[in-house]
Amino acid sequence: MGIKKLLTILIACGLITSCATPSQHFHTVASQQGFVEQQIDGQGFQHKIYRSKNITSSKTLHVYLDGDGTPWERNRWIAKDPTARNPLILALMAQDTTPSILLGRPCYYGLSHSGKCHSKYWTSHRYSKEVVDSMADALKAWLSDYNFDDIMLIGYSGGGSLAMLMAEKIHGVKKVVTVAANLDVAAWSQYHGYQPLINSLNPATQESINKNIMQLHIAGEQDSVVPSFIIKDYAKNQQNSRYVKLLDNDHTCCWKEVWIKILGMI
Repeated sequence: MGIKKLLTILIACGLITSCATPSQHFHTVASQQGFVEQQIDGQGFQHKIYRSKNITSSKTLHVYLDGDGTPWERNRWIAKDPTARNPLILALMAQDTTPSILLGRPCYYGLSHSGKCHSKYWTSHRYSKEVVDSMADALKAWLSDYNFDDIMLIGYSGGGSLAMLMAEKIHGVKKVVTVAANLDVAAWSQYHGYQPLINSLNPATQESINKNIMQLHIAGEQDSVVPSFIIKDYAKNQQNSRYVKLLDNDHTCCWKEVWIKILGMI
């Protein structure tokens, strides 16, 4: 290899240290935030869990569900690793003093080649029954080692869709909070001109969840990824549901800055 080519590679990689995969970067940030990594089996999939260190300090548990990450590279090629390039979900969870875990989706966080993983599970099948059931089973298996009686699901973006689809499958779920979530998958696809996710479940076409589960759906008025009207229309058709719109927020900004206030709200 020539010297010029070697230098080009080193510069592009930031002297190698920054040449990490999205999953490796996510794990590094999680470790820096003090979260403990675990791995657990679901239904045919493996799942990563990142948990806070104060996990046994309360009977209440917050379960965070991340968004779709990066299913596509430049909107043209299916990503080899769909893990979020910007681990916003970790920045939110790091501010939460309640015992918390991040429940990983199938094939994310370094597991894209494990089990029965296939790229369809982060593209067309991203909210499929297979994905929902595996996540629910993984969470139930993890919960069997603890004694939580008040569980809140907190889903960001696509994680909000999964939170709604999982809510009634987990004993002890009392609240569901969604943030910038594409709660009507068909309306969201149509709005952007995307191919319909025909192999995914759509929260908007499912029966309203149990009225005893409180719902809070938060939208950003400046959000062009999941426009607020999709979230508002979904919330008004649910029982025991509240809709909140934040005027200055878009899809990624500025949830970290207002997260403490949101936690106070819920």
